[in-house]
Amino acid sequence: MLSLSNVVVWLATSASNSPPAPTYPGGIIVAWLICNGAKRNPIGGWLLFFYWQLYGGLLMTSIFFAMNIQSYVPENFDSSEKSALFLISVVPVLILYLAQLAVGTILLSVRTWDLLKLLRWLIAASIVAAIVSTVIDQFYFPDNVALNFLTIVPESLWLAYLFRSVRVKHVFRTHDWEIAVNSIYPVKPKVAT
Repeated sequence: MLSLSNVVVWLATSASNSPPAPTYPGGIIVAWLICNGAKRNPIGGWLLFFYWQLYGGLLMTSIFFAMNIQSYVPENFDSSEKSALFLISVVPVLILYLAQLAVGTILLSVRTWDLLKLLRWLIAASIVAAIVSTVIDQFYFPDNVALNFLTIVPESLWLAYLFRSVRVKHVFRTHDWEIAVNSIYPVKPKVAT
């Protein structure tokens, strides 16, 4: 899975024939303003940013898949073994990402703890698949190794977040975010002028 912030890093590091261009953090600032502004909402703060990356990743994955569709054609490889290794390296990560997208979308409406646990398992499986992909890529497709770390690191951070977040527990387990939000983000009294 590629998120919007991961794509910026990848594009900056993959442009070997051109001088490095300055990166504009506008997208990150917009995402932070929106997610921080919604921090009192059940799906707000970091949880909203998780969904921001999940759906943004769909857009970026679709673009990269369309740009590299020829990479999936077996005739473009030296051998059928290399073609199979490429598919083993890429397809499980894509399938697990689409499963995360589906479960995450359903989770938005049903908000059950069991579905959250399923999402955690899918993220963990995605990390394992990306590690296997890294091992394969290290020997056969070394140019793709960096892209695997752009999956492993964020997915690991999101998995830790989904285990440790107070918001996640209140929204998906105890279903009492409306009460808990006042102790987590107290309303600031307005000063009369």
